[in-house]
Amino acid sequence: MNTSYLKTFIEVINLKNISKAAEKLYITQPAVSKQLQLLEKEFGTVLLIKDGRDMIPTEAGKELYKFALNILCEENKIYDKLRKEDSTLDGEVNIYSSSLPADYFLYNIIFEFNKIYPAVIYDVKKVDSKIVFNYIEDGLINFGFTGAVFKKSKLNYVTIADDELVIAASGNKYLKYKNQSVPVDFLFEHDFISREKGSATLKTFENYLNMKNLYLEDLKTKVRVEDNEIIKTLVKNDMGITIISKLAIEKEINDGSIVPIKIKDIELKRHLYFVYHSNRYFSRTEEAFRDFIIKKFGK
Repeated sequence: MNTSYLKTFIEVINLKNISKAAEKLYITQPAVSKQLQLLEKEFGTVLLIKDGRDMIPTEAGKELYKFALNILCEENKIYDKLRKEDSTLDGEVNIYSSSLPADYFLYNIIFEFNKIYPAVIYDVKKVDSKIVFNYIEDGLINFGFTGAVFKKSKLNYVTIADDELVIAASGNKYLKYKNQSVPVDFLFEHDFISREKGSATLKTFENYLNMKNLYLEDLKTKVRVEDNEIIKTLVKNDMGITIISKLAIEKEINDGSIVPIKIKDIELKRHLYFVYHSNRYFSRTEEAFRDFIIKKFGK
């Protein structure tokens, strides 16, 4: 039995789709179909059936899926024990990250991991937290970095940093508020620059407002932007105020172009996370990266 066929089988079940599995595995759709046919021939039973647009496992397929996960994990362990030098590990790590972890933490993680495994290559994409979760749930990726928690039982989280959200305002116009706290009404009295839907920053802020029976829709939203650098430029040029990570505006705070303002009687604190699926097949390279993160940041 070719264990690479088992990996293909696992991905088809995770993604419920042959074309998506082919895309993730960098092989053609006919190749995926052929491998599945060979597995069914070898076991003498139907493993997958079509349900609308989805490919779902039969009872036999569900059993094979469980065994396949164990087989591939054991295969990884064997390679790890027999290889003399861990530095020979190669392959690619696909990393999807929301803005803040990508901008301020990911580079250092890659630097450190690369010292151990210099042959590994990286494909990094910066996206909304919502996309990170959707892609993990859909099986397109196994892990990512976010600034929020998504309530799914098969997802595990490792805290990589703490963060605080503050009001950011132009240093020219709002200097008198420096190191001050303002009532929440302040947010509704000024033009507001908002992150796009799907942003963990916006979600954290929205949750706080809802706890106070306040709503995003009531803000005087002037601009919606998906990039922190654009938001900071708009703030510096008096286009409005925003809610943003304090980490993201440290340089601007130091040069006086942006003033951080706190909301009275509340601290908008959150964590940044490495999130991974607990029931997926990881390649040896992905497994090494995941374990590196857990060892570095896990408790």
